[in-house]
Amino acid sequence: MERVVWVKNLYKRYGEVTAVNDVSFEISSGEVFGLLGPNGAGKTTIIEILEGLRKQDQGEAMVCGLDPRKDHRALKEIIGVQLQSTAFHKKLKVAEVGRQFTS
Repeated sequence: MERVVWVKNLYKRYGEVTAVNDVSFEISSGEVFGLLGPNGAGKTTIIEILEGLRKQDQGEAMVCGLDPRKDHRALKEIIGVQLQSTAFHKKLKVAEVGRQFTS
């Protein structure tokens, strides 16, 4: 099976707090994968790194053969993301909201 997501020795710190501490895993095409853990375990940080929204301090991550740090524009073209929460001003037009996700 083709490897779609690859994470090796991932670390992310926020000041004195280590949010992600030496995480490694692989996800193959067609595989169902769940990222489970208590609040504060680093799940959201890992996903944000894989989406190219946040940069890791150490380690490597690849999604569909792309490095989210370097190839975030190309990555946006091939992945879909549903944010945890999104709020828009009620007077925004649909085109204005759409531009926020495509720029």
